[in-house]
Amino acid sequence: MNEEIDVEKKLVEILQQSLSAPFLFIGSGFSRRYIELPDWSGLLEHFCKYVNKPFQQYLSSSNGNYPEATSLLAKDFSETWWEEHNTCKEIFSTSEWRSHVDTPLKYEISKYLKEFQVKDIIQNNKELEVLKNKEVVIDGIITTNWDLLLETLFPKLKVYIGQSDLFFKAPQSIGEIYKIHGCCSNYNSLIVTQDDYSNFNKKNAYLAAKLLSIFLEHPVIFIGYSISDLNIQELLEQIINMIEVENHDYKERLSKNLIFITRAKDNYDNIQTVAKKINDRDLNFTNIETNDFSKIYKALQHIERKIPIDYLRVIKEGIYNIVKDPSNSNKKLAVIDFEEAIKDSSKIEFVVGIGVTNSIGLKGFSINDIIKDIIFNNIHAKSYDLLMVTIPELAKRNRVYLPMQKYIASNQGKKIPSSLNEINKLNTNEYIKKISSSIKKNYKKTWNLDSIIHLSENSCKIDKKLNYLAIYLSKNKTEENCDNIISYI
Repeated sequence: MNEEIDVEKKLVEILQQSLSAPFLFIGSGFSRRYIELPDWSGLLEHFCKYVNKPFQQYLSSSNGNYPEATSLLAKDFSETWWEEHNTCKEIFSTSEWRSHVDTPLKYEISKYLKEFQVKDIIQNNKELEVLKNKEVVIDGIITTNWDLLLETLFPKLKVYIGQSDLFFKAPQSIGEIYKIHGCCSNYNSLIVTQDDYSNFNKKNAYLAAKLLSIFLEHPVIFIGYSISDLNIQELLEQIINMIEVENHDYKERLSKNLIFITRAKDNYDNIQTVAKKINDRDLNFTNIETNDFSKIYKALQHIERKIPIDYLRVIKEGIYNIVKDPSNSNKKLAVIDFEEAIKDSSKIEFVVGIGVTNSIGLKGFSINDIIKDIIFNNIHAKSYDLLMVTIPELAKRNRVYLPMQKYIASNQGKKIPSSLNEINKLNTNEYIKKISSSIKKNYKKTWNLDSIIHLSENSCKIDKKLNYLAIYLSKNKTEENCDNIISYI
């Protein structure tokens, strides 16, 4: 009698050994399971109907080589397709139609896949409801699938299509889907024929390095692949070739992170370590057998993450862009709580200081910022933080006319350092009267303004301008001047 195994609990134990959240590596079996898409062989068999030849004939002519068989099919399919579509100029107006014989087949495959109403098909699927649960924590998805199922399940993840996207669009390895064999949303990206695979392999050094980094740092859960899948075999060969023979630590980490999910041969769940020889080197991995994949998806809900994955990716990308282009660091930063940031991320270019408001950002506000906040209430930071961090920092540079009464008044009952009270004394009426007389004398000697607009033409420092502005307004209380003051604040 088989002993019952709690695969959910076992998988949780494996995942908790890693410091990083897992990646999912999704194969054609996943789409076959949930939206009943055919596998590669079944898909090509479907399009063989248009040329009145069985796909087995192409396989036989290519000695069982699927990419080569697809190349043969693409040639015959092209001839048939052009006979039926030779007047559809709006379809084939771009250069690839004139220079690639496989374009009609790729176009029709993409069209076929896009016609699947994925949202309707997966509605009320119990396993996928578990996978879509907001408690599920993953760092990203890698797939060789062309369909749109994953984008539908994870709409907040950013999609990268093909090698070119990975080369040129600076993926952040979090909150992303890598469609390494292309996507039906761009028919020209599909990796289908022998030429496609040859070109793919020529450029594969960067992808292999990227995947090696992911495989060493994250648990990688393979779903929808057979362990003997040729794509996976080739991928593991390329990755293990990058690890030096004597580097047992990397090999051990790789083995520890590889987890395959396969259908149970009977009705009993099972988990075991499997050894497989890759390029004459033994590679161990975990194989979990179950017919209820919701157990696997529930295990992904036991990983802690306080910040939504799509915001983590935005933050990481923001850091990358600032490092890449130092000019970005000159932009003005606001200090806000994370809960407020996620309400409307479209207005935020970059957020830093998750969990605790960043004191460095609070120190970046100027006296002008404080004056604007007193009038317009436009600094999105806690008033107590401004009182405890920003005001003392500004006092180091200018202890005159440093307004803080607003912040003191809004924090009654809270502990305020005595040094702040000392600064506040400098702003009493008595002190202002004492220094204002000298300012008024200088104002009479050096300023003779017909209009407030002329104030901007003078080259004196901003603190002097503010002093003279106050005097001018006290003497010239007009509606026009009150309107114009907005441009100086």
